[in-house]
Amino acid sequence: MRRIIWCLAAAIIITLAFGSVYVALQQIGRHMANTAPAAAAAARLQQPGPDTAAGPRLELSPDSGVFLIVYGDTNSPLSSTVVLRGAMPVVPDGVLETARAAGSDTVTWQPEPGLRMAIVAKQGAGNVVVAGQSLAPFEASDNMTQMFLAAGWLGSMLVLAGAFGAAELLGRRQGKEPGK
Repeated sequence: MRRIIWCLAAAIIITLAFGSVYVALQQIGRHMANTAPAAAAAARLQQPGPDTAAGPRLELSPDSGVFLIVYGDTNSPLSSTVVLRGAMPVVPDGVLETARAAGSDTVTWQPEPGLRMAIVAKQGAGNVVVAGQSLAPFEASDNMTQMFLAAGWLGSMLVLAGAFGAAELLGRRQGKEPGK
């Protein structure tokens, strides 16, 4: 019975360790997704005027890179480096209002199914600058990390099960009662 308790305790500890590593790496990756948009928003706030870029706007997609949208005091877009189906994208009013009240807001925005963006909204000079980028590359990396950690966890469980089986077998050969 002692071996079973020790093996269960070890399995729980291993599971918690792998789970904690996954959560930590996932959160680090998600916060890294905010780095470029935060820098772009801060740089845009230092420029005068509503124009964000001259030239054609890109369609918002998982491959569109870092984008900027400037919203006026009525929460309508003044300028943008991207479009969504031909129109300037509109983030939820709550994001803009939080940025106005707190100075900034950082959220995950899904303008349509399959299109998830890390966005940073910063308030300045009566406007709110929203900068963002697709989460697709970060989510792909997260999936790979999850697969590696799952393989490591499974390998650890197999080693633990093998050690338990070997201990039981040795105990029986030595004439001891199984599980003690």
